[in-house]
Amino acid sequence: MNHCLIQGVIKSAPQMRYTKENQTPIAEMIIHFKGLRSEDPNRELKILGWGNIAQEMVDGLKEEQNVVVEGRLRMNSVTRKDGTKEKQPELTASKVHQITTDSNMQTVQKENNVTTDKKENTQSSNWDTSPLVPEVDEIPF
Repeated sequence: MNHCLIQGVIKSAPQMRYTKENQTPIAEMIIHFKGLRSEDPNRELKILGWGNIAQEMVDGLKEEQNVVVEGRLRMNSVTRKDGTKEKQPELTASKVHQITTDSNMQTVQKENNVTTDKKENTQSSNWDTSPLVPEVDEIPF
């Protein structure tokens, strides 16, 4: 089974096109992400969305947005102008998840006129550190 998750930043906003036969919508965009090592350059990946996913991509995504794309990865063989063949990766999306950062959340909250105190945030984000199993055990063995 071919299932892939890629986290990256949208480099070019999704562009909509349609198939000739049945006019199925197809959205295309390019994302870029960091290499595995610090000295590796950023990599680019073409993302395709079909049908409803294509419409969601065009309606909800824009340049410089952080996303996680879930789907099938495939390699296309492309012939260059000089006659050599090159392999290019392409991901056919099944789901696209938007990632919001703290600064994006603050902007959204300001737009919605929602203010929160830092005290409320810290109180709601405290973990319950009590043990899952009580220290006094009533099991007879």
